Formats: sequence, structure tokens, C-alpha cells
Amino acid sequence: MGVATISSNLTVTQKNNGVLTALGGCCGLIAFMGIGRFTFTALLPGMMDYYGFGGAVAGTIGSLNFAGYLTGVLLARKEKPGPRRYYLFVVFMCCSLLATTSMGLAREVFMLYIIRFFAGFSTGMCFVLASSIVLDTLNAIKRPVLSGVFYSGTGIGIAASGLAAGPLLAIGGSSAGWLGMAAICVPLAAGAMFALRPGRNCAPPLPVASGAANAAQNKAGTKKYKMLAVSYFLEGFGYIIGATFIVAFVQEVTNSPEIARASWIMTGIAAAISVPIWKILSERKGYLPMLILAFILQATGALLPVLSNTAIAALGGGLLLGGTFMGITTLSLQYGVLLSGKPSANTVAVLTALFGVGQIIGPMAAGGMGFYIAFVISAVSMLAAAGILVAASFIKE
Repeated sequence: MGVATISSNLTVTQKNNGVLTALGGCCGLIAFMGIGRFTFTALLPGMMDYYGFGGAVAGTIGSLNFAGYLTGVLLARKEKPGPRRYYLFVVFMCCSLLATTSMGLAREVFMLYIIRFFAGFSTGMCFVLASSIVLDTLNAIKRPVLSGVFYSGTGIGIAASGLAAGPLLAIGGSSAGWLGMAAICVPLAAGAMFALRPGRNCAPPLPVASGAANAAQNKAGTKKYKMLAVSYFLEGFGYIIGATFIVAFVQEVTNSPEIARASWIMTGIAAAISVPIWKILSERKGYLPMLILAFILQATGALLPVLSNTAIAALGGGLLLGGTFMGITTLSLQYGVLLSGKPSANTVAVLTALFGVGQIIGPMAAGGMGFYIAFVISAVSMLAAAGILVAASFIKE
């Protein structure tokens, strides 16, 4: 670590308490993830009516978005701290806005394939770049607890898209829905670009190994990192089953579209509220115990609609899904950066790529088995992840 970089970190520490960085990152996450990625779920019924396509086409569009997301994540993995990382974030933030707007202007189904792949690619790039900027800065100024504010953006965006979808669809169908969402994203994107600019943000020095004690500690950290990576892959596999099918499953078991929509809105609200709570608890109790608890709770949420066809069970499933999936993301990425000893962009990209592979496999593996079996599979994957992390907790550093 050079003298200039140390001086830069000291300057940033003196003038940045992390609040603006976390809030700016949150605004970006609302725009490119919560809305740019998940608005598709909220507007899908209106799109199917407008374009006249069925579930197979909808699934293909969704898969292309996942493929683009994974491609973007992998491409961003080698970006190092510095101005280039920020400028790339600005470019792909603008690309995300363009993709959201284009969804409202497309008139042919084949255009949706192209746009959603491009949207996924932009989201993947933005997620890695924004996460590395925010996490680096918060670690450097010793305020990692504020990462909970940053990651709450996804839940806020999901809730916002769920609440706005109905009125926007009533105004002008899916086209008005996408254009309205794009308009909401513009000031959020501007806020993110302002808050994450160079000069206010930096990267902490990487830990330098020296001596037998440090070597043993690094070896233990590497083992834990690998186990964390496997658990995060299982999270991607299990969580996406719930996120993909929860609205349809709840509607099937309750025979109520209103309860189904309410479960999705509750998922977003719970995600937004819970992330800071998970982060605060991890600061007090440790990353591993809180991750284990989150996986067990998410497994319980997956089983609730399987065990009961009541509205309470359906809404409880949405509450536990939303209340854990972004908490697991926050804690896994933060803990992974601490364990890996590698640049944050690389760590975030590797973990997110594994998560993304799980997202692709999950619906494919469970989609043809019926909702009940699919949600049982989701719960089993969550419990397996919890078991792996229990084993990791016994590794001594």
C-alpha cells in the first residue's frame, strides 16, 4: 500500500462518515436492481396481455435476464479501486436506465429478449461496481454496519414496483408501467452518481500475511470463504424458487390474486426493513450465527405455504422470504470480502456469480415438479446451507 493511497484513505476518513455513501448506493440499488430488475415480476401480467405471450416466453425472457446478469458480474470481477471503477458504474447506470425505458417502447416480443439481456448485463455490472465502492469505503472508515442501508435498496425497489404497478398499468398498460418506473429511476440514479464519486470514496488496504500465526489464520479464512461460497450458491438456488413462484403459488393455495400481490409487496417491504437489522445483529453476534439463523428462517418461510393454505401462512412465507434473502446477501458479501483477502470487486463478483448460477439452475430443476415439491426443495437447500455454515463455525482461526 503506497503512501499516496494511505493519505487518500485518511482524507476520505476525515470527510466521509459513510452516510452519504450508503444512501447513494441505496438509491442506485433501488434503480438498477429493485426496479430495473424486479419490475419485470410486477408488470409481467400486463405484458402478457399486451404482447399475447404465455409462460414459456416469459420464462425465456427471465432466463435471458439472468444470463445477462451473470455475464456482467463476471466481466466486472477484475475491476480495481480507482476512478475507472466509478466511471464504469456511471456508464452502466445509464445503460440500466436506457434498458428500463426501452421496455416501455418495445413493440415486438423479440425486442424484449434483447432488452432484458442488456438490462441484466447492466445490472450485473452495476451491482459489482457499486457494491465494491460502497463496501471498500465503509470498511476503510470502519462503518461496515451502514452496508445494511445500502443493501436495503433492493427491497425498497421491489416494494415500490409492487405498489406502483397497479396504478401505472391502469393508466396505460405495461408501456406506461415501464416508462413510469424509468422516470422514478432518473433522480435515484443521479443521487447515486453524486454520492459514489471519487474523492469521497476509497478502498482499505488489503491484509498482509506475515508469520506462522497469520498464515494459519489465512488458511482458516480460506476454508471458511469456500464454505461460505457454497452456502451462497445454495441461497441462489433456493431463494430464486421462492422469488419466481411465490406469487403464483400463493394465488393457487389461497385462490386470491389480492393476497398473492400482497405477499410480493410484503416481500419487498420486509427486505428493505430487515437488512439494517441483520447488519446490526451481525456486528454484535457475528456473521456466521446470523447467517445460520437467516437460512433457517428462510427455510421456514418456504415451508409455510406448503403446510397451510391460509392467508396467514402465505403472507408469513412472503415476510420470511423478504426478511432474509437480502440479509443473507448483505452478510455473505461483507463477510466474504473480509475472509478472501482479495479486492472487493473480485470477491463480490465470484460470490454473485455462484449465486447467479444457482438462480439459473433453481427454476429449471424445480419448475416441472409442481409448486409444493419446488418449495420443499427450496427449504432443503436453505437447511443444507445452514448446515455448511454450522460446520464452518467450528474452524478455529
